[in-house]
This record gives sequence, structure tokens and C-alpha cells, in this order.
Amino acid sequence: MSLKIQMFMAKVLIVFSVILIFWGTYLQFKDKRILDPKNDVTILARNDRLIAITPIDKDDLALLEDVKEQEDKSNKTDNVVSTFSPIPSIADGDLPSITPSIIPEVSISPSVSPSIQPVGPIPNDDVVIENSNSEVIDPTIDVRNANNELRRSIEDKFGIVVKFGEETNGYSVGGMSTEIISDVYAQQNALTSLNNALSLYPSGFFQEIKNGGYPLTIYLIKRYSKGNVTGVTDSTYKRVLISVASDYSFSDTLHHELYHYIEKFIFSKGFRFTSWNTLNPTDFNYGVVNGTLSYSRTYSADSYFVNNYAQTDQFEDRASTFEYMMMPNKASCLNNGKTIWLKAKTMSEQIDFFLNSVSPDVTEYWERHVYS
Repeated sequence: MSLKIQMFMAKVLIVFSVILIFWGTYLQFKDKRILDPKNDVTILARNDRLIAITPIDKDDLALLEDVKEQEDKSNKTDNVVSTFSPIPSIADGDLPSITPSIIPEVSISPSVSPSIQPVGPIPNDDVVIENSNSEVIDPTIDVRNANNELRRSIEDKFGIVVKFGEETNGYSVGGMSTEIISDVYAQQNALTSLNNALSLYPSGFFQEIKNGGYPLTIYLIKRYSKGNVTGVTDSTYKRVLISVASDYSFSDTLHHELYHYIEKFIFSKGFRFTSWNTLNPTDFNYGVVNGTLSYSRTYSADSYFVNNYAQTDQFEDRASTFEYMMMPNKASCLNNGKTIWLKAKTMSEQIDFFLNSVSPDVTEYWERHVYS
């Protein structure tokens, strides 16, 4: 074969190789975005419906009552009439089911932003008020009106739907019936706690997830028929419904359920964590609880899990960890370099990457304990 023919064939092969490289690059990126530079994601299968139920560890009930008392105190001021100014301006998939969330055994102080005070004083239920024309006046009418105004403010600001009182009558989920919050002042406490908790997330956060095809509805209820359940995330295709029992610690439960919602949005991109298990003991298998590995049992900064329920599966591990990330006070297991800190850092990086409303240049509320 002559040198001229060899040179010609070489040029043809070079051109053909370049075409193949460009074609392969096009196929790789035409339907997906670049993800975590650590390549810590992979394809995740979809399900039609998943229900995550969040129960309480019975060993934590005493602590739970203390936390609930603190939350109630943060929502009450005697003889103060609140005024609400409308604030200008959220489901399917891939989350696993059953979410028992153990109330973390760390010091919790009320965290409110902004603070909205309930109407007061609270009248005696037996008091009947009549005007000069002997017409019966409902002493709670101002509170009812304030509750509805606060609900509208929450919906407008966060892009979600909120149901409470008689609106939740007959609601059942996961084989459990529910009891409504009938007392208007308890309704107001629940609404105030909801507003305060949602205000910890960056502006436009929930609206972005909603615009991504995942609207959120939150049901405020008194309790579930199963006594140790505090919250439920019920997700079907393109819809998420979170219910929270006001009889228990509100904020911990809500943030746990909201992380399922956040992760659902992340997973809708077709990805999941793949190296998560490398952050656990080498011989550990989810579903087998070992209390010596849980921070809530040992208070050891070297723990692998924040509580026993985090050992159920990796999804509950992350949701339970997120509870600790959202707490006002930092637990020692979130100290720099610890295993749970590494888990929290990995979660924060994923939220930063997938949500445009989260700026990598801003330390968000859940990142305070990670980057401090």
C-alpha cells in the first residue's frame, strides 16, 4: 500500500473518530444535567405511591412532652391581639415507606421567624356573650378570622395548601384515622408553628419544588388513631400530602417530613445517593437496630446515626439527620469530621446542587451546624 493511500486512510479515521466523540457527547448531555462532581448519584426506579409514617420512640415520650411545652409557650402571649399582614410572595415517587422518627434527645429551644402571636385572652368555654339586643356573640370569631388570614398568608408566601379544623374531618392515611384540631386556639398554635418552621427555608424554596411538578398540601391534625405516630408523608405521582399531629413536637416532625419532600424532588431528576453506605459501619445492615450506634442513646459524637429509627433505611437515616440539622442547638455528632457531620454535609451539597433557590454562597438554616 502506497504512502499516499495510508495517509488518506489515516485522515479518514481521524475525522470519523472526531465525529464519534461529538456524537457521544451529545447523547450523554442532551437530556440530563451534570450532577455532583463526586459522581455520587445513579438512576432510581419509580413507584406509584409511597406513604412515610413517623412514629415516636416510646423511650422519648417524656422528652417529647417537654419539647411540646416549649413550642406552646413560644406561640402564646397573654392578652395580645395579633394582626396579620399578607406576606407577598410544592410529588412522586421514590421515597421509601414507613418513617418512624425518634424525637432527638438534645436540648431544644423555641425558634420562630417571624413570630406571630395568637389572639387572647382565651375565654372560658362556658361563657356566653350577648349584646344589647340579646344576640349571642361567638367569643372566638376574631380568632377564627385571624386563623384564616394566617393560613392565606402561609399559602401565598410558600406556595403550598394548608388544611386544618373541619377541613381535615374524615382524613385517614396508612390505615389510620385522624382526629381534627377543634379548638381554635390550638389551631392558631399549629398555624403559627407551621409559619415559623417554613420561614426557616430560603425564599422561593417551596415554590420552586411546586413549579417542578410537586405541589404540597399540609394537613394540621390533633393526633392519629395510632398513638405513637407524629407525622405522615403520603406521595403519589405529582402530589405530596404531609400531615402533622399537633399533640407532639411540631417542628421536628415537620422538618423530617419536609426532607422526604425535598428528596423526592431531587430523586425526580432520576438520581440517588450511591456511596451512602460507605458512611456506615462495614458490617451494618439497615433494618437491624443497634442502639450503641445511635447518638440519641449514647450521646457519643462518634455515633453513626442520630437515633434508632435512622437505622431503618437510608431514606429515614437522612430524614432523621435533617431533623438534627434543623435544630436550634448543635449536637456534638455534627462536629466537623464526625460521621454524622459527613452525612449532613453530603445532604447539604445535594440540596445546594439541585435547587436554584438555594445559594452555595449562603449558609442556609440547615447548614449552620455543618459549616460552623
